Formats: sequence, C-alpha cells, structure tokens
Amino acid sequence: MDTVYDNLKVVGGTSVAPQSISGSTAVDGSDVDTQGAASAAIYAYGAAASGSPSAATLTVTLQECDTSGGTYTDAKDNTGAVIGFTLTVTSAAAENVARIEGLNLNRKRYLRAVITPAFTGGTSPASEAYAQILLGANTQLPVDTAVSNT
Repeated sequence: MDTVYDNLKVVGGTSVAPQSISGSTAVDGSDVDTQGAASAAIYAYGAAASGSPSAATLTVTLQECDTSGGTYTDAKDNTGAVIGFTLTVTSAAAENVARIEGLNLNRKRYLRAVITPAFTGGTSPASEAYAQILLGANTQLPVDTAVSNT
C-alpha cells in the first residue's frame, strides 16, 4: 500500500518563494517541470497580514504552459473553473491545498503558482506567503517517441 511518503517530490522553494506580498500586483512563481510525475497538488500558506487591514486575501491560482518560460495560461479543472483557492489572512494565518488532475493526459508539462493579493484599508498592509507544487508518484518515465525499437 502506498503512503504519503512514497514517491513524493517537493520541488524546493517553488513555485512562489517565501516573501512579503503587498499591493495588488500578482506574484508569478517559477515553473515546475512535471515530467515523470503521475499526480500533483498546489499548496500555499499566508501569514496574518501586517498593517491592520480591514480585509486581506491572497488568491492562489495554478497556471500551465507547454514550455519552460513560455506564455502561461490559467489551468482549469474538468468543470472549467480555474484551479486554486483564496486565503483570508486579515487577522490569522491561512493555508490550503488543491489537487492537480490530468498530469500526462490533458495538463501541460510546466506548472506555476500565482499569488494575487487584495487588501482593504490599513497602513501598508502585507502578508508573508509562499506556494509550492508537490509532485507525486515521481519516477523516471520513458521519453515518448514516434519510432519503436521493437
């Protein structure tokens, strides 16, 4: 029986490295190559906001691309909804995780997390936050080829 300890790969510091996030501009994470992984999840944490805002949220979304460093688009689930969640960090820390389905099927090879802050009121509000993409059943798979050697 597989456990959470079997074939789990945490890609170090990705996708959004720990940092102070403020203002309203989205923070794009670095890309994560999913080659060889059979499953994945996006995880994010946000610390309680500083600066006493009356409302503070961090919207975490997943984006995908065929190439590393290419043009990323929102990754959607089977219902057409963008994969992700919103963390409310007005007065307390928050964290969440979402499954990423379709690796090696209908999902593009490179993934990244994006964190978009929204603050109301306060004095220079900010939140320490980060996001990671966790890869499961990570094994070296053969490279697809149009030619068979058999």
